[in-house]
Amino acid sequence: MKVFTKKRSFIIVGLCLLPLLSIPFYVKYKARHKIFSNVENLKNKEFAIVLGAAIKDNNEPGNYLKYRLDDALTLYKSGKIKKILISGDNGRDAHDEISVMNNYLVENGAPQDIIFGDYAGFDTYSSMERADKVFEIKNAIIVSQGFHLQRALYIASKKGIDATGYAKILSLGNRKYFLREYFATIKSFFDCMMNRKAKYYGNKENTDGKSNIKIEQLK
Repeated sequence: MKVFTKKRSFIIVGLCLLPLLSIPFYVKYKARHKIFSNVENLKNKEFAIVLGAAIKDNNEPGNYLKYRLDDALTLYKSGKIKKILISGDNGRDAHDEISVMNNYLVENGAPQDIIFGDYAGFDTYSSMERADKVFEIKNAIIVSQGFHLQRALYIASKKGIDATGYAKILSLGNRKYFLREYFATIKSFFDCMMNRKAKYYGNKENTDGKSNIKIEQLK
């Protein structure tokens, strides 16, 4: 009897966990037709939203971030977007993703006046929430790695942003990032359900005006 009861308990727990563990597959399904690796297949949008990632100690973009910035430059130079929003963590003086991203884009051919900075994009959810509420972006191409784009696109759709995703190399990433993304997707699903607020909002940014980037000379 005890063995039967224990087995039944495992079955009940498994059935309860199944919907929770299935969330990433649902999110992937929703994004299945929205991610592209060929620029020619993309429809023109007003903005590219480049999501932040690790930077190096010498104030250069890390490998993943460099791929994203190069992809954003490709979108701009091919005429697929008019403006670029760079969104990242600028919470500490010693870790300034926005200046690193901005400098790389400008050094590689993007005009300064088309680049806008979200200095409080502490996570993907906050980046999309602020893109909607602070920058009032209505349509965009989100730029990241393929494994990350599914979650970003799902959040964007919940924020009313008409978005597609672009990554020239969709398969880039190792197992630890896929596992982290799996659980981050579950969290983001509930963030959207609860309409979680970003840590900071501030005044709305006029993206029809000049760039809001704070020009800084990095050593």
